[in-house]
Amino acid sequence: MPLPRHLRTAFTVCFWAYGLVLLIATHAPVDEVQFIVQAADYGLLDPDKLLHMAAYGVLGLLAALAYGGRWQTTSSAAIALYVLLAAWGIVDELTQPLFGRLADASDWVWDLIGGGIGLAAGLATSRWLARD
Repeated sequence: MPLPRHLRTAFTVCFWAYGLVLLIATHAPVDEVQFIVQAADYGLLDPDKLLHMAAYGVLGLLAALAYGGRWQTTSSAAIALYVLLAAWGIVDELTQPLFGRLADASDWVWDLIGGGIGLAAGLATSRWLARD
């Protein structure tokens, strides 16, 4: 059983609103966001990479809750939404140089990791919310 219409609508609005905020934040000039990440090598615990993972985790969660119930199976929803998130992330990275930011392939990898975690959590939550 899919999520009730009012919940899907609310999650859809949240997905697109959050996506817009994410787009603006990832394209803001570096000087505007310099306070978030200091130029240091943190290895796997680099705050910038963790921010990418968290940001796309939320985007994946909202995508699953908004659109996950529109496919016949959970696996087809997961694949389609993961492709959407991967495309969103690559377009996001490739357009950042137009705004004085650096396109970084490792940022995209962390976007994919976070998006996958968010999708899994969102699809599980969607099934839980739609239970009888």
